[in-house]
Amino acid sequence: MQNVVVFGIYILLSIYGLYKIKSSIIGFNTEFVVGFSSYVLGFLIWLYILKTNPLSVAFPVAAGSLIVATQIIGFLFLGERVNAVKELGVIFVLVGIFMVYSNES
Repeated sequence: MQNVVVFGIYILLSIYGLYKIKSSIIGFNTEFVVGFSSYVLGFLIWLYILKTNPLSVAFPVAAGSLIVATQIIGFLFLGERVNAVKELGVIFVLVGIFMVYSNES
């Protein structure tokens, strides 16, 4: 359960950071700094994840989770389009994450 929480914090910080960076105006401003700081904190947690989990589990779970989360954030907050192919891709990624992570237990 602890791994799920750590992965969740990593995903939330990384996605929040990416969102703030993407939605900030061009240049060095508060929104950009907050986003960059969140992304850096996410990276530090990523280093912890790498040290405490097998790479063959950590990377697919983290990368897949970021793919899914960026699709959701892009759609909900950035007005990006979602189509059937993207939805199917997200489903495949989620199934893959589940298979990789559940096989580790």
